[in-house]
Amino acid sequence: MIERVYLKEYVTFEEVELEFSEVELEFSKGLIVFTGPSGAGKSVLMRGILSIFGFFDINAKLSEAIVDNKLDLEKYGIEEDEVTIFRQIRKNKNRYFINNQAVSKKVVNKVAKEFIDYLSLREVDEFENENIVNLLDKMIREKEYYVKLEDYKSKYKKYKELKNKLEKINKEEKEAIEKIEFLKYEIDKIENISPKVGEFEELMSIKKDLSKIEKIKEKAYEIERIFEFESSVYEFLDMIEVDSEFFSNAMNELRIAIDKAQEKASYLENIDIEEVLNRLSDLQELIRRFGSIENSLKYLEEKKKELNLLENLSFEKENLQKEIETLKKELINLAEYLHTKREDVAKKFEEKLNFYLKKLYMPDAKVVLEKDNLYNLGITKAKIIVNDIDINTISTGEFNRLRVALLASKLEYEENEKTLFLDEIDANLSGEESMSVAEVLKYLSKKYQIFAISHQPQLASKANKHFLVTKKDNKSFVKELSKEERIEEIARIIGGKEKSQKAIAYAKEMLNIK
Repeated sequence: MIERVYLKEYVTFEEVELEFSEVELEFSKGLIVFTGPSGAGKSVLMRGILSIFGFFDINAKLSEAIVDNKLDLEKYGIEEDEVTIFRQIRKNKNRYFINNQAVSKKVVNKVAKEFIDYLSLREVDEFENENIVNLLDKMIREKEYYVKLEDYKSKYKKYKELKNKLEKINKEEKEAIEKIEFLKYEIDKIENISPKVGEFEELMSIKKDLSKIEKIKEKAYEIERIFEFESSVYEFLDMIEVDSEFFSNAMNELRIAIDKAQEKASYLENIDIEEVLNRLSDLQELIRRFGSIENSLKYLEEKKKELNLLENLSFEKENLQKEIETLKKELINLAEYLHTKREDVAKKFEEKLNFYLKKLYMPDAKVVLEKDNLYNLGITKAKIIVNDIDINTISTGEFNRLRVALLASKLEYEENEKTLFLDEIDANLSGEESMSVAEVLKYLSKKYQIFAISHQPQLASKANKHFLVTKKDNKSFVKELSKEERIEEIARIIGGKEKSQKAIAYAKEMLNIK
């Protein structure tokens, strides 16, 4: 329930500029009616209240609403409190808050739709197939039914996932031939080179050594001459009584180094330099394209896996088709069961709907159920027909009364208390029809908090709270009416500005005031 609304510097620019400098209203449960002369700003005020909840753009400098509904705010990452406070501030841009936590307009509206239903003049959402089917489901009081309904929903979700996967495979299959050729080309290109980690660095080292092989051989030949003087060195060391071990070790190390150099030279002489250069060229091309040999090998493995998947598409597709067909049979059996149960309660719903339509001076309606293709709720397609006429083509007055009858019919199946916004629900109705609408809305107000705009005395007389909207010098004002003021306002609606004693007496009678 909305307990309080505050709007500061609320200005609109529609056909005529209207301004509510400051509005502070307190509400209760039940039926809340706004009346006043045409153009005073009743619809503008309702839009202002709804804008706090993200249904319209904000045109107030500051707006706030206090709500006492139990809401699941944690799923939006918002801290819960005893009451929920919606606040909007307009400076350079609109900013939205719930319980002092900044949120987006989208989140505000999502939270609000958990407890607010806004029915505009020609809103047909409540008559859409899924809404009617959901209502029929609420009317079925069998545990087994809900088990099978949840089983159906779960299986249908998987069915859709598999269908989407099959669709993707079919699409991939068309592109597969060309893609397979490309992948094979990419794989062959790398496999023909057959790169190894560290190979490039090794070949670069060989290339460097090849460039100086002749110099190494020349130096080795020159150095070998030192051994001609080896015996003389030993004699000299002996003469001066110096231990010759250090010299012996050095000469041995030198012999080893020369042997290694000659062995390496011999190995390098047998290497084909052209082959090394060509190999380096191939490896450099891979490094240029992939960044490293490691990356090229990783790319090779990825493409092999991709090729394997594409070459196995036919096998996967065949298995997927079998799984889909099996699941479809299970879904059809469940959907047939759900449809049969819905047909049973559809008659009960039709009787309840016609009970209220009769009160509202409307012809009977038919609740028609047909079988259709599988969808998330089964195979049931439901629609309401009034007097054999599609609801989209009936008059506004009839349409509004049908909506009221629908709301009344499903009232006992509503789990949570909700707030309902009705914009001129009794427009274009006779006095008798208006009174019937007022009485049914009064009944609805046992569970709904209802905000309604009306130009009819009947609905105003049934209000738990009655607010008057007036306008002076393009400024609009709203105030809650006392008992005496309600008599005056209802008399004005009945008889116009010149309120006759007869209109005042009739207003008292409607308000049950002696």
